[in-house]
Amino acid sequence: MAYNIAEDLWYQYFTADGPQWLILLFMYGFRTLWAAIGILVDLGIVYITVKTPSLRSICNILIATESFCALVLNLGYFISFFVVASGTKFIRYEHCFWALILPSLFGTLAQPVMVFTGLDRVFAVACPFWYQQRSAKKYLALVSSFLILYGIFVFVVYYLDYMQTKDIMLSCSTHEMLQSSLAPIMKFSGLAMSALIIIVYTFCWFFVFKFASTSQNVTENNRKLNKSLMFIIGLNLFGVFAKIIIDQILQAFLVANVFIHTPYSTVYSFLTIAVYSANAPVLYIMSSEYRARFDQHFPWIVKIYGKIARSTATVMPSATPPRPWIIINNGIGPAMNGGITPRHI
Repeated sequence: MAYNIAEDLWYQYFTADGPQWLILLFMYGFRTLWAAIGILVDLGIVYITVKTPSLRSICNILIATESFCALVLNLGYFISFFVVASGTKFIRYEHCFWALILPSLFGTLAQPVMVFTGLDRVFAVACPFWYQQRSAKKYLALVSSFLILYGIFVFVVYYLDYMQTKDIMLSCSTHEMLQSSLAPIMKFSGLAMSALIIIVYTFCWFFVFKFASTSQNVTENNRKLNKSLMFIIGLNLFGVFAKIIIDQILQAFLVANVFIHTPYSTVYSFLTIAVYSANAPVLYIMSSEYRARFDQHFPWIVKIYGKIARSTATVMPSATPPRPWIIINNGIGPAMNGGITPRHI
């Protein structure tokens, strides 16, 4: 169906005279600030990985790669803010496709990187001898080859979608892409990657924490690293399934209403930023190695983290029940008379 700008209610509402465009400015402005925080923490992971020789294992490199993908995705959220803040508010898709494709592409590649990170952890525990003898360069070359091929596939789908919808008016936000009949292809691809993530990290959990023959050989640092990765993956899957459930609810009970779906997509992008940028805060809290490297390269974090820890610290009540026969008496020794009489301490 050809795009008809007169039927685009979202465009008509926000281009009409009045202060309603300030809603877009606030919405995209706040998201840009949120994305800026994500960029900083993602950049932190990439920086300490590059600067620290002890963080050069395949797993560490893949974690940094995922954070770099999230960093590029977060940069894409600035585009919509600049379009709205300039007063233009909307431009044709053909004028912003090339600015959006890179953030969208890297954001999509983050999922297969998560899969390869999980596979690395499974191999490290389930096949330790092979893992120690393997060629890191060959493994990373295999990962890179897959990411390139998958990236080409993603680009082709996005480009074909763009050719069918290049006349639509957008605020140049990544969630406004994929509005043609090709959208289900990327949706299925994303769900397939999520299924792989579930399978891989289920094996990881089993070998690290449940299977005695392998779990006993896992060091405490690696155990904490695996816990961190599983927590991060849990956040990712929570976001995926929350979106699926909400999409189904909207499709089942509501007519396609742009004033519901578009704000919902924008709100969901806040969750995407939080999940994709979770590596740094989670690893800082749960991994002593990453925390030490962050503290080394960013000493101001120690002060902030220390203040937060002190402000949230609470004195736990004693589990010892009150004993009325014990009386504090300025250090004078105990007086025992054979019965249950007060004991002076």
